[in-house]
Amino acid sequence: MKRIRISIILASLVLTASCNGSHSISEDVATAELALASDDVSATREICDKLVGASSKDNVSATEWARLSLLYMQLNDRTDDPEVVELAAKCYREAFTVNADSARMFYQNLPVEDDKYVMTLSSIVHSLDNPTDIPADHDLDVTLDSAQTY
Repeated sequence: MKRIRISIILASLVLTASCNGSHSISEDVATAELALASDDVSATREICDKLVGASSKDNVSATEWARLSLLYMQLNDRTDDPEVVELAAKCYREAFTVNADSARMFYQNLPVEDDKYVMTLSSIVHSLDNPTDIPADHDLDVTLDSAQTY
């Protein structure tokens, strides 16, 4: 019953947005969140990709970028598609570029079950943006004797 109700709400949001001719990015993100809640992974991905690929990114708020990053991480959880992690990282960076305080506030006030997505995403972005240098004299070959087993 819940799935039918969500599908009806999702369909009405899409119809309303297309009939109005003008809809906000926030409404599109909400539609993507509803699609994900009803396990419609392809619709979620399509909506998110459309928003990220939009040419006028100036009107996207930090909170909307953060919501998109969370959606992409949840998509990765369901699809194991590495491309969505790259898109999540892009949205994460955009959120902090637009307004670091708003982005931080959004990520700090998420429900506990979403913490794993934010912590993982934060670690990924930090690792990508701050790669560690491997010393030139470091032996990259790992021998079986040097590998620890637990």
